[in-house]
Amino acid sequence: IKVKEPNVEIMETQCKIVYDPPRYMTVAEAANQMIYVEEEVRQAEVLSRTTMCVALARVGQDDQKIVSGTLEEMLTIDMGAPLHSLIICGKLHELETEMLNYFKPKVDTDASGN
Repeated sequence: IKVKEPNVEIMETQCKIVYDPPRYMTVAEAANQMIYVEEEVRQAEVLSRTTMCVALARVGQDDQKIVSGTLEEMLTIDMGAPLHSLIICGKLHELETEMLNYFKPKVDTDASGN
């Protein structure tokens, strides 16, 4: 999705709406908007920060990237260049959960390298 947003600085200083050039939405932006809508607008408890998601970037290319994690974890994921997709999972079978664990980001728990 290309995002077309108004330039806030120009709106505040010149009192007119001027749009920034369109750009592609990142996974982090999509996750942030989903959390905002759920917590601040709808409050329907359809999803939460712990809802499992899958982020994809440049699928089919040599540098494709697939990452799984919670919606909150998606806020900090850097997927690199566009195009990005964010998949919000429903109820998962144990085999699906096992496969998604394969795509979780690797966390370095021992910074000293021991």
